Amino acid sequence: MSSEEEIKTCFELFDKSGSGSISAADAATALRTLGKAPDGEECAEMFSGSVDFATFQAAYNKADTPNTEDVMEAFSTFDTNQNGYIPLKELTHLMKELGEGLDAATLQEMAAACEPDADGQVNYRHFVEVMMN
Repeated sequence: MSSEEEIKTCFELFDKSGSGSISAADAATALRTLGKAPDGEECAEMFSGSVDFATFQAAYNKADTPNTEDVMEAFSTFDTNQNGYIPLKELTHLMKELGEGLDAATLQEMAAACEPDADGQVNYRHFVEVMMN
């Protein structure tokens, strides 16, 4: 669990203007940066318009934090060979289309972080461990 200081620092990183508020989209991204996993519907319920720190912190406290086993199970659905690997192309597609519509730069960072092998296969157990730690 993140400390109040970490939550505040994350909020401030997204508050580039120093106005004390961030957009709903930035608030959702910031929550995910802190390890929370709200979906689009939850974000729409928690945020509308600009979001101040108190609202952001309350949303952080309310949002679920996925556990490693649940995330592994979700990825295993796409492991058609049941060998612990999924193609990088498939992982990128999943993160772009089924996730939160990650932009190209974020997808590129993710692709580098997942360390695909020479065949373009990603050990999703390793990927999940890296992403959740």
